[in-house]
Amino acid sequence: MRYDIPYGNRKVSFEAPEKSVIFEGEMSDIPPLEHFEKELIFSLESPLGTPPLKELARGKKNIVFLVEDSTRSTPLDIIMPVITGYLNENGVPDGAMSFLTAPGTHRLMTDGEILEKLGPEMVRRFKVVQHDATAREDMVDIGTVMAGNYEIPAHVNRYALAADLLVGIGNIVPHCDAGYAGGAKILQPGVCDFVTTSATHAAAGFCPDIPLGVADGNPCREGIEEVARIAGLAFIVNIVKNYRNEIAGVFSGDFIKAHREGIKLAEKSFRITVPEPADIVIVSSWPSDMDYWQATKGVSCAYFAVKKGGVIIFAAPCDEGLAHNHPLFREWLSLPLDEALRRLRAASPEDVEADMVSAVLAICNCRARDKARIFSVTEGLSKEDIAAMGYTPFPTVQEALDKALELIPGATIGIIPMGGISLPIIGRSQ
Repeated sequence: MRYDIPYGNRKVSFEAPEKSVIFEGEMSDIPPLEHFEKELIFSLESPLGTPPLKELARGKKNIVFLVEDSTRSTPLDIIMPVITGYLNENGVPDGAMSFLTAPGTHRLMTDGEILEKLGPEMVRRFKVVQHDATAREDMVDIGTVMAGNYEIPAHVNRYALAADLLVGIGNIVPHCDAGYAGGAKILQPGVCDFVTTSATHAAAGFCPDIPLGVADGNPCREGIEEVARIAGLAFIVNIVKNYRNEIAGVFSGDFIKAHREGIKLAEKSFRITVPEPADIVIVSSWPSDMDYWQATKGVSCAYFAVKKGGVIIFAAPCDEGLAHNHPLFREWLSLPLDEALRRLRAASPEDVEADMVSAVLAICNCRARDKARIFSVTEGLSKEDIAAMGYTPFPTVQEALDKALELIPGATIGIIPMGGISLPIIGRSQ
């Protein structure tokens, strides 16, 4: 039977024996909000765990909105005109509001990306400042926090700290380090430096397994939220989408209470039922496929759905290559799991040259690579990148699948078309 999966802005097809396919990565059909603007304003008026946004904003002169970069899919061009209009109607002038991009350790956005992300009206009316994790002069040391027994230095962008009201805008999807995106993650790593981000990610690396879909009890998430608390993140607006990329829910208020409520819908929206691990899992990293830094989410997703000793077929264009701002990523990827963990434990977050953030993503890759062979289909990664990752390259998904079936005759097959946002649930119905 013929199947297809997303690959960048197109689809790729392959033939597989229909009787061998035990799951196809279907997500629940969560309906979109019929009146999004009305629901958004209601959430601003009746938030979870805080007063209404208009009350928090009363008399404020420097309201800063933390907004994500182009690697995330929150439709800011739709959301922000509603929020700023709501505040205008409640006495807040445009001059009291501005934007700070929150890309974490990702590269800076281009002018075109900012325009597309926020929309022309927002760019015209409001000041937009870009966070650069490499600009040490922009960071302020505000102390340390604890995530379990791990101490995390908190270095936060001074523009965010100067706000008299700090508001984070985001999107809740499963995440392999923080459990879920959204919530306080817009502040850490959003507007922190490599030191703080290294420390919170290291906390995830020391987990006994990849903490995909685990928020409570996740030391990485705990560290993120403690940094946000002392930095003064006062209010969040988070959306949850369905698999059709439509907004299905909006959650506003306290960065923990609103986030946890949103997780309930996100888990319903993005879970995929895996009756049992498959011998072969074909995964597209879509929509997280700009570079391997994002696309590795597809590998982490497939890790939970593949049988030990099986094969993961990983399809991702990675048009921007391996990663930005992480020169040691390839080296970390080349290490075996035990050695990567040893080096991570020995490293200090203050040693920016160690690139501990890369270490944690590499550890996720190590866990998947130790569980299954990984065949890759990509155009943006070099031979050296693929060799470091320990993958076997193939020109097409079909050729990779044919080889996997040759290695495992009669294999069961699983398909995950949206591995960048999927949450595999073993043996549970939707």
